[in-house]
Amino acid sequence: MAPHPEPPGPSERTDAVVDVTRLKALAHPLRIRLFDALSAGPATASGLGQLLGESSGATSYHLRQLAAHGFVEEVVGRGTARERWWQIPQTRQVLSGQDLRAPAARESLQLFADEWLRLRFEAAADFRARAAAGLEGAWAGHAEEVTDIAILTPDELSAMTAELMGVLEAWAARTAGREDERPEGARVVEVQLRAFPRREAAGDGRATSTLPGQDDEGKQS
Repeated sequence: MAPHPEPPGPSERTDAVVDVTRLKALAHPLRIRLFDALSAGPATASGLGQLLGESSGATSYHLRQLAAHGFVEEVVGRGTARERWWQIPQTRQVLSGQDLRAPAARESLQLFADEWLRLRFEAAADFRARAAAGLEGAWAGHAEEVTDIAILTPDELSAMTAELMGVLEAWAARTAGREDERPEGARVVEVQLRAFPRREAAGDGRATSTLPGQDDEGKQS
């Protein structure tokens, strides 16, 4: 078993508050897709256009809008005036709770959340399809899809997710901001972590194995 990486030192990232204005600027389907694509590494507007099936004119425009609100930035010293490279800044985006109580802010946040969740499913399905087609080589044997069930209180759920996030942050810190120092054969890996309470069957509060259309003994109703 490979040893766990050392916990990361103090973060060098600064926080950027996402207020209503910034959130509304991000809440656009193509801008969310651009932000997501750049999370895998720097790219040009034309490269992103090819990846997303959009014109370079459209990607350039929306990249500039994202940059104006601090969600992306130009890569210094890379590219030309005609072909600029873009990246996600080393900034932690933090939601402003009080500002986001307004209906318009909640609507923008819901749009972002729905599109972000769709992209997560799309990314997982895309890898599954590539692996099934034999296009992922050794990676297909190492990628994991894990689902488990635990009985937790709200506080225990918070404690568990904090532990898991610590592990993810330790691994991510190994190569953060060091694109040229990646080990040979390394790729950007997306780790999806979701932890939420399941809907339970009516009755005593405990889920049963009864399926829709069946009674408690498993007979068709």
